[in-house]
Amino acid sequence: MSYYFNIHRFLNLLKLELFRSFRGIFIAFEITFGMLFFIGLLMSIIVEDSMVFFEHTGGYAFTLIIGGFVLSSLAFNDLSHSLRSSSYLTLPASTFEKFLSMWLLTSVGWIVFFSFTYYLYTVFVANPIGSMIDANMRFEDFDPLSDFAIMVMKYYFVLQGLFLVGAAHFKGYVFPKTLFTVILMAIMAGTLFYFIMGDLMLEDDSCLSEFNPLVDKPIYKIWLLAQWAFWWLLAPFCWVVTYLGLKDREV
Repeated sequence: MSYYFNIHRFLNLLKLELFRSFRGIFIAFEITFGMLFFIGLLMSIIVEDSMVFFEHTGGYAFTLIIGGFVLSSLAFNDLSHSLRSSSYLTLPASTFEKFLSMWLLTSVGWIVFFSFTYYLYTVFVANPIGSMIDANMRFEDFDPLSDFAIMVMKYYFVLQGLFLVGAAHFKGYVFPKTLFTVILMAIMAGTLFYFIMGDLMLEDDSCLSEFNPLVDKPIYKIWLLAQWAFWWLLAPFCWVVTYLGLKDREV
């Protein structure tokens, strides 16, 4: 392509991806909200007799993150098939437009669409039916703009880039391969971090006191740097690697 981005071409590609993914997204939503209703809601009311308060925050966090990870791992599903791969790579759209369309659908698009749908589910389905089954139980309305929901969205926004990387580089079984790679890297990083700061660990619980002895240590600055890198560098790094993976596939 002579240029990277054209708004009309990008919108056409976005509509194409939405049309192709609509059936899969509909089935995924049907399964997700079916499990939330029958297992998450009805089973909780029937089995736990002592429950007097029901909230939807746990179900929201689990389904948003896991469902989004699965959706992200299917972002470039055509690349896993030899025949469809060539057809997808020769679409009249730039690599940047292909990446941007999938990024919008699996990150911002998924967060907004799922949060709004989950809000409607809790307000018009779960809470009214739950109140009819058990009038003594209080059902809390889900607030998609609460601090908890915003924090879950932030974690998903950062971590879903890992599965976009897997979708652009792995061929087949993207979700389990990416999950295995992430867990393996987390174990290696945790082990390395433990050995680095092992001699700074105290046998008592002084680290839980008002004064943390690690605050003035270099390891604490490393921890703060790791937190900063997680929130501000991990997602952009994953996006760049995903884009480069698509470019490499085209070659």
